[in-house]
Parts: sequence; structure tokens; C-alpha cells
Amino acid sequence: MPSNALTRRVATIAVVFTLLITVTLLAPVLVVVGGFVDLARQLSGVKTWVTLRSLGFLWVYLVGEVWAVVALLGTAPLPEKAKLDLTYRLQQRWASWNLKALEALFGLEIVVEGAEASSPGPVVVLSRHASMVDTLLPAAIISRRGGIRLRYILKKELLIDPALDIAGNRLPNVFIDRTSGEASERAAIRALAEDLGPRDGVLIYPEGTRFSEAKLRRLQGRASDPVAAGFQRVLPPRPGGTLAILETANADVIAFAHHGLEGLATAREIWAGGLVGSQISVRMWRIERDQIPSARSERVEWLNAIWAEIDDWVVSVGAS
Repeated sequence: MPSNALTRRVATIAVVFTLLITVTLLAPVLVVVGGFVDLARQLSGVKTWVTLRSLGFLWVYLVGEVWAVVALLGTAPLPEKAKLDLTYRLQQRWASWNLKALEALFGLEIVVEGAEASSPGPVVVLSRHASMVDTLLPAAIISRRGGIRLRYILKKELLIDPALDIAGNRLPNVFIDRTSGEASERAAIRALAEDLGPRDGVLIYPEGTRFSEAKLRRLQGRASDPVAAGFQRVLPPRPGGTLAILETANADVIAFAHHGLEGLATAREIWAGGLVGSQISVRMWRIERDQIPSARSERVEWLNAIWAEIDDWVVSVGAS
């Protein structure tokens, strides 16, 4: 392990353990203060009790982090195959732990359409990106329920999460460094899609960043990006990474659309309480390999058409 990775993990693990101890010891005080804050907001018309819900989720998240880190470190000496199998299972359980906590604490209801599309592999999952916790849904639905071992393309900044850092680097994932250059990124993504078996899949967010109305408006103001003009609730896909995967992977594609997690896009939106009591709708559909165009220009149009279908679906769910 490179020394900088070891230094990073020592620091982030120490922070997580310290935070869990601190939050646990201060829980009575935090609950009282949070209750007063929520009561004041209740009197002003904000009836979500989001402060207490968020404190509860913070504690559950930290417990999950500590549990995952201890389990991952405990599996480190095992033979490679056993270690990888257990790490995949730990990753799925970690995602389900956090998703179930969100469901319970924020009163969420998750409705899935097309879950049968998740297996068998190999598959390439093209997912909408609208939230800080987008990775939880595919991990819980496609991996945990469908038995698919997903490989992720994630931004390097997520290495601040020690469980994600250890598991993510142990498994075949790519953490993108946006300063390394597009050619280097594509080569790493292309390698990730090699040797996919019947239990494997690759997940990518073709938009490249989380959706926001401000980002969409900026893109729509550019004459150089005409695709954005027709969208309302998604950003136009950046085709480079997706095309690199399709060039390598002999796999079907799963389009993964979701609506309802927008309230977790930023800390401000969480504080506004829009997530509380929401229904999280998920729609998945499968596109067979032989239905994917072979020419690059046709694949770009095909990807844009999928994103237009996702956009139409998100708009229709939001209006219902």
C-alpha cells in the first residue's frame, strides 16, 4: 500500500472512531438541543423534525462505518478469493444498512419497477446522478437482490470515507482523479470493464456530476451543448466514459432511473426537510447487447435517447 494511502486511512479511521465516541457521549445533549431546534422550526411551520432525524442518521452511519472498517481490516489476512468475496458482501450490507436507516429515520418508501432486469450479468449500469447517496440504490437493488458484483467509477474525493476507501480499492473499482487527464481516465475505465463474468457489472454515472437546476441552466445557455436544451431533470450525458466501457465490455446495459433522492443532493436540501416522507421511485430496464449500435456516433445518439427517456420518466413521476 502506498504511504500516502496508509496515512490517509489512519487519519480518516481516527476521525470516524472519534466522531462515533463523541456523538455517542454527547447524545443526550445533542438530542435536547436538536429537539429544541426542531420545536422552534415546528412553530415556524417546518414540521419535519429534520434535526433529530439527521442526528439519528449520523450516529447510525458512524456505527456502520466503524463496523465496516473493523470487518474489512479483519478480512485482510484471508486468501485473495475469500477476501474479495467477503468484501463484496460487506459492501452490499454496508449500503443496505445505510439505506434502511434512511428509510426508517426519514420515513421513506422505496418502490422499484423492473427489478428483474438486474440479473444475470454481465451488465453495464447507466445511472442517473442526483444525490450524495446515489450509490446506495444500485448496491441494495442490483447487488444485494440481484447478486451482481458491481464495479464502480467514483470520484477521488470519496476516499475520505474510510470504509469506501478500503473496500473500494480492494475491489476492482476506479477512483477518478479529474486532474490526471481524460485519456488516463478512459484507459482506467476501459480496463475496469474487462473480464466481466455472469455475476459482474460496471456502474457509471454518464452525467459526470450531480444534477441541479443551476447546472442545467448553465449548460442550456451554451450553444455548444444543444442536447441540454431538451432536458428538464437530468444533465446531458458525457459519452466518453460510457463509450470506453461499451468498447470493452461484452455486456447488456441497464438503464437505472430514480426520483425522490433530490432532497439529499446538498446539506441545505436535507436541512429544508424535503426528503422526509418521500417516495423513492426507481425504474430499471435492460437493453440487450445486440441492440446497442456499433458506430461511435450512433452510440452517442443512443445514449442521449436513453437519457431523454429517463428525463421524461423523472418529470412524469414528479408531476404525479
